[in-house]
Amino acid sequence: MLRVFLVLCVVSSIMATGLNLGQEAKTWWTKQVYSTHYYTTGRLSEREVKYAGEAGFKSVFGVTNHTTPGRIGDEPVPTTDEIKQIATELAGLDFDIFPPEITTYKSMEAIEYFTAAVNDLPKPMLVYCTGSYMSTGTVLLYFLHMTQNEPSFEPKIYTEQFFQIGRAMGHDFDMEEDLIELVSEITGEPPIELRKEPNNEVEYYYLYWHAKFVSSDWFVAGQIREGHISAALDGGYKAIVNNRLGVTSPPDETPSQEEVTLLNIKDYTGTYLEGGRQSPDRLLETRLDPDKPNEYISPESETNFEDRNPGEFGDDIGQNEDDEREAMQASALPYLHMPFIQITAEIFYDYVDELEAASQHGPVIVHCWVGYRATLVALLAEGYFNCRDSDWAMTQAGLMGYHYGEGSDEHKVLQEVLDSMQCLDTSKSDKPLPHDVYRIVLMAAVFLRLFGT
Repeated sequence: MLRVFLVLCVVSSIMATGLNLGQEAKTWWTKQVYSTHYYTTGRLSEREVKYAGEAGFKSVFGVTNHTTPGRIGDEPVPTTDEIKQIATELAGLDFDIFPPEITTYKSMEAIEYFTAAVNDLPKPMLVYCTGSYMSTGTVLLYFLHMTQNEPSFEPKIYTEQFFQIGRAMGHDFDMEEDLIELVSEITGEPPIELRKEPNNEVEYYYLYWHAKFVSSDWFVAGQIREGHISAALDGGYKAIVNNRLGVTSPPDETPSQEEVTLLNIKDYTGTYLEGGRQSPDRLLETRLDPDKPNEYISPESETNFEDRNPGEFGDDIGQNEDDEREAMQASALPYLHMPFIQITAEIFYDYVDELEAASQHGPVIVHCWVGYRATLVALLAEGYFNCRDSDWAMTQAGLMGYHYGEGSDEHKVLQEVLDSMQCLDTSKSDKPLPHDVYRIVLMAAVFLRLFGT
């Protein structure tokens, strides 16, 4: 009971800071690990390293050394040496990596090296590997080690939190016997039981590591890049739900394109204000760093800022949902457009049948611009279809890095939908049972009461 309380305390302390680079438009793909100073991710692209510097990261640490170029979906990704050069020379980030003699993050030598690096590197720190699994394990092992050795260290985690946080982020650390033994060695606590079945059932999750885990049915993301659609498909995802606004919105077809992310340009400046966000004068005014060299964008660039981003379905105005829809449909991924700015129970109920239909294909990615709206939809969907209450949703959101305050609009809609279901007692609710599975459970309960022993 005490350690569950510790989890909630640390989540509350993170909420109080208000800092979360995992909710920035440019770095939504990072995963906050139980602290505002440490985030993890998979193999980085050149763009993502630059985005990290623009959003406020101060250092990058590599768990894996990639000696040859690779790909994420249809997009190329550079080697570690190239990442280091981009980070230190263009993005203004410090860089470190495990040396060749450390062949696994699951060792005391790796923990000690990372601990020394943490002392030297400025924060916030971005820790990367190939698919975010090893980088997350590295950070959690560091927390575990420091909890045992430094009385003043925060956040404190113990065996239970180590594996709970891993599961909440889609990482099945409790299925690795050598990792379980290392955790036991560090804490002095008995080894936990090896789990046989995965919590995250998406077998190739690492192929599109950008998605954030809510459950085996529901994942969330910010704006998906066109080049990453094939990675999501190969990773095992079966449908996409888009919460971003369309090119126009009813009832009078008002232009409603949202912003698209641009290198060396501030976010949240308004798509249509002052002649348009992507007009030449406005772009010059909203540069993050006017002194960046033109080569920051590309060797051939004539400006030190980006004015279009077609890779994120950007046109001359902003993000174009028509273009995304066309690309998704061409990929054969079922696609649902569920646009809104702020979710309400009414909006959720309006789309609940379509969300259920999407989930029948298999794991669903819900996305928006930064993942905030999408996370609420995914939490509502998981809770509604699988009988989880708002307390579960708030805890899961916090462990994912989305910290909805007590009594916030987000908390209220979670309560309104999830706490009114009374999954096994329809007499206490005027709402239908959320999913056929609960009708089956109810029938089974009645059968056992009448005929069971």
